[in-house]
Amino acid sequence: MKPIIGVTSDVNDKGSQITNVAYVEAIRNAGGVPIIVPTGSDQDIDLICAMLDGLLLTGGGDLDPSYFDENPHPKLGEVTPERDSVELLLAAHMLKADKPILGICRGMQLLNIHFGAAVYQDLEAQYGKPLVKHSQHARSQFATHTVTIKPQTKYHSIIKEDVIRVNSFHHQGIKGIGGPLIIAGEASDGVVEVIESTDHKFVIGVQWHPELLIGKEGAHSALLFNAFINACK
Repeated sequence: MKPIIGVTSDVNDKGSQITNVAYVEAIRNAGGVPIIVPTGSDQDIDLICAMLDGLLLTGGGDLDPSYFDENPHPKLGEVTPERDSVELLLAAHMLKADKPILGICRGMQLLNIHFGAAVYQDLEAQYGKPLVKHSQHARSQFATHTVTIKPQTKYHSIIKEDVIRVNSFHHQGIKGIGGPLIIAGEASDGVVEVIESTDHKFVIGVQWHPELLIGKEGAHSALLFNAFINACK
């Protein structure tokens, strides 16, 4: 049977549950069955996670800094506390059951927060070093900066490349590293682009949007989604 993959959603200002169809298609193309998990499902987490074989934590807006004991920075963007709540619960339950998780962009940052670390609320204001452009103006399917992948990591074993190119749509970033997580890839400016857990079967976070890439970079993305779905079987 095909594995059932929970795909997290967001809520827009009209109260609609939304998620990008590219996540759904990436899961389908890799052989999984995507099920969108609505925000506000906190009371049903046990039942939902029992149904799921894996979890995709999607991208989106900023994370509430209260989860890592900080006050909001002046450049903090829009936050959705009810989304943070359900995603942190989902992550906790799936990690406890050692079910695979793939975190994308915001999803990677949320994993780091779950394990007790933090994020830069705004890289340009807080990082303290020269940065490459992490919020590209190029179209989303095109890669714009490089990421160096660390050898002997799970991510390296999946894509079998030392340096790749990625797209980039974020102004927040990993600050410190939590629990069993390790850094598996970095941009040339040192910003963390890939994390993975050493204590779980498959827990990987990437800072870019692999579901949108095309060409050679799209082929790397397919390898990642295939590995994720295979781990969920």
